[in-house]
Parts: sequence; structure tokens; C-alpha cells
Amino acid sequence: MMNMERLTQMDGGSRVWIFQSSKELTGQLASEIKNALNSFLEQWEAHGRPLFSGFEIRHERFIVVSVDEAQAGATGCSIDSMMKVIQEVDASHGLNLLDRMKIAYRLDGNIVEESVHGFTEHLKEGRINADTIVFNNVISTLGDLESKWEVPAGDSWVASLIPAS
Repeated sequence: MMNMERLTQMDGGSRVWIFQSSKELTGQLASEIKNALNSFLEQWEAHGRPLFSGFEIRHERFIVVSVDEAQAGATGCSIDSMMKVIQEVDASHGLNLLDRMKIAYRLDGNIVEESVHGFTEHLKEGRINADTIVFNNVISTLGDLESKWEVPAGDSWVASLIPAS
């Protein structure tokens, strides 16, 4: 079974990590990322116990990795090994996957990525507001991916950046 299909079989409490790319993940690039992640996840384990894990690429922009910790929990070492693979993918393709100072949001039907500073400036200018849909990449469970990932800015961690009216 492909690791991408496993997310549908996981419990909503499964742990999730989201990596936002500065480039669209399509074509050959997406294929290379899928191959790297499939190879890694097929042998991913914690203290000798296989981890039931999976991933998907969402909106051609986000890599979502999940592990069903009800079956076996990810440990510090196993998470480090996953992060090493993400770093290798990032370094090979210049994707900016680990830059947590970027905010992705929807604008006119597109996904836009901005620095925190740029996002704050757009808020001040009124180009975006508390109702702008942002991608809340700090969620931690697969259930939250479905219900708390794409949310209005006012309901996410960026709410503190919104100027008082």
C-alpha cells in the first residue's frame, strides 16, 4: 500500500507535521518528493517498532506527514530521522520547507505565501483581514488537519498580528 493512501486509514488523533513549500510541488518535483518519502516511510520505525505512517501533498504546496501513534509512538530519534529526510528534500530542491516565518493564505482563489512582515503589512493596508483564510500549519493531529488547518486568520495563531480596529 502506498503511504499516501494510509492517511485515510488513520485515527483523527494521529500526529501530523506540515511542511510548506515556497514552490509548487508538481510534475517531476512532486514525483521525486513522493519517492523519497515513500522510501523513508516504508522503513520508518521507533525503537525497532515499525511506525504506521503516511503522507500526502496538498494543494501542490504542502507536505503532510502523519503517524498513527495508537499503533506505535514516534520518539525523538524517529522524529529526527524524519526531519533529516525533509531537510534533504528541502536542500535538494530549494523548497524552504522549514521556514516557519512564512504564512500561506488564500487570496482571489490562489495560495499566496508571505513573510510575517509582508503579511502584517497587507493586514495594515486592508488587502487581507481577519476573515482571510490562512493555513494553520501549527496543528498537531490529523483530525485538526480537516477542521482547523484552513481557518480565518482571526481564528489562528496569526490573530495577534491583526491590527486593532
